[in-house]
Amino acid sequence: MRFNIFDKFLLVLLLLCVIALSALCVATAMGFVTFDMITAPIEVITNGLIGNRLILGGGGVVLLAIAFRLFVAMGKKRDAKNSAAPMPTSTMIMSGDNGTAYMTITAIDSLVQRHCRANAKVKECESVVVPVGEPTSGISIKLKLSVAPDTVIPELSANLQQSLKEYIETLCGVSVNAIDILIVPTQPPKSI
Repeated sequence: MRFNIFDKFLLVLLLLCVIALSALCVATAMGFVTFDMITAPIEVITNGLIGNRLILGGGGVVLLAIAFRLFVAMGKKRDAKNSAAPMPTSTMIMSGDNGTAYMTITAIDSLVQRHCRANAKVKECESVVVPVGEPTSGISIKLKLSVAPDTVIPELSANLQQSLKEYIETLCGVSVNAIDILIVPTQPPKSI
């Protein structure tokens, strides 16, 4: 549950009212506040004047609205990004009679980075490895590359997809379902 700033303010306001009411109860129980001290302000508020009754009723409605708003805020579900199940940190590479072997996603990602950077036409590489479906279903790779000038992009993309798929499947034993490539411009050198 995450409160926005408005809900936090309302919660503080409501809690201050509860603290004041609790202090009044404790003070009454200890004898610091007598029954006459409590009834005198109530008689002033409810002495028949419409304005006083409206103020008392308005205060009650405001506190009720604050409490209701906080109940609604507590019941709100997190957005899909925050409430999604956590991403798996590994994928199964083999299963046999002697047990199962797993490889972490970060280890596969480092192999993807190494393979991409070995290509002379790739200047910068960012990658994300995502497990697909069940642990045995394989992985999907997303690449963000900046390439050398005058590089034939379709040819580089096709060759890199094919060689990376073979490299990962041979080295790791994990099936590569998809390799998506996004080409971004190379950052120009900063002038001094």
